[in-house]
Amino acid sequence: MKKIVAKQVSILEPFYDLIFVYAISRITMMIHHPIDGSLSPRIYIEFIIVVIFVLQIWLYQTVYINRFGTSQAVDTVGLLISMFAAIYLANNINTEWRLTFHAFNLSAALTTINLIFQYLFGSSTHFKRDHDLQGFIIALGLEFILLVTGLIIGYQYGVHLCVAGGLIGFLMPLVMYRMFRPEQVNFPHLVERLSLIIIITFGETLVNITHYFKGAIYSPLAIAIFLGVAALFGVYTLLVERFLNHHQHTRGFIAMYTHVISLLSITAGIIYMADEEVSRLFLSCFVASNLIVFYLCLWLYSFYNRRHLRFNGRDLRAMAIVLLLGSLGIVLCRKNNLSLMSAFVLTNVVEFGLLEWKLQRKKPSKEPHNNYSSHN
Repeated sequence: MKKIVAKQVSILEPFYDLIFVYAISRITMMIHHPIDGSLSPRIYIEFIIVVIFVLQIWLYQTVYINRFGTSQAVDTVGLLISMFAAIYLANNINTEWRLTFHAFNLSAALTTINLIFQYLFGSSTHFKRDHDLQGFIIALGLEFILLVTGLIIGYQYGVHLCVAGGLIGFLMPLVMYRMFRPEQVNFPHLVERLSLIIIITFGETLVNITHYFKGAIYSPLAIAIFLGVAALFGVYTLLVERFLNHHQHTRGFIAMYTHVISLLSITAGIIYMADEEVSRLFLSCFVASNLIVFYLCLWLYSFYNRRHLRFNGRDLRAMAIVLLLGSLGIVLCRKNNLSLMSAFVLTNVVEFGLLEWKLQRKKPSKEPHNNYSSHN
């Protein structure tokens, strides 16, 4: 099978990503402050919905450039319009939806119709002959209709239609995934773009832990927090850079639907440690559960591993045992921030060690790894 040539990331794409640095910081603020010692389910569900809204906008733009973009005028103008709308979208992220209902959803509707325009007129293939185009435009069209209808009806009932529109836009491609052709995806480009949004999310984590770095430079808690975040990032980086087969034909859906929510939640959990009124049981369970979700997503992502580096039952059992023991340690050590973070650090360091050990003991197969073909 012919090796995939990686599509070069254009200079406009990282420029477009800059607004999502701000958007992610605004999203994290939604769950910055626990109420009565914990986080209400309603606020956390609203947080997840907003993450989905923002992430699906970024994903649709990235998927368009990955599959159809040719760096023509349509791509450039479309990307700039998306940036303009995304700034308004990000600036209207909060927990009081009533106050920013129209501004937020008007921005989302503008972005959606702009994406439909790009998919229709920026692609070199014809709509009637390309199932990928049809699938994405159907999803975006349904989202746009629900957003506009919700805006016309107004907040009281329209908010439910707007939320439904965002969820449909996010989930519809998964329902129709068999429509999409794996060979149309430039997987190296997609991995690079997805890695950048994860790096942005880790950057948000670093920004939010800076208030722990005060006083003596050898503060044990600050060192533990930094090591924990660094080890978590190391686990992700090791998997993406060393384990993944970047040159394969795949739809890429598993890669697109993982990590961001759990990472932002872990960030919030670290922030909560500075709040003396927060419930320690809630804090430890919140950090541990989101750490588990992060690793579950990571193991799903490993579906794209090179053939000789795929995780077998023994690998998964070992990593699962470490994760469960580490999560238990986080809960048991909840009374003290340093102890809690020490358990967090140890879990991530051991997980990193298991991945590194597998790399050292597994030799590449004689069969070129780019012959492996996947369809998810």
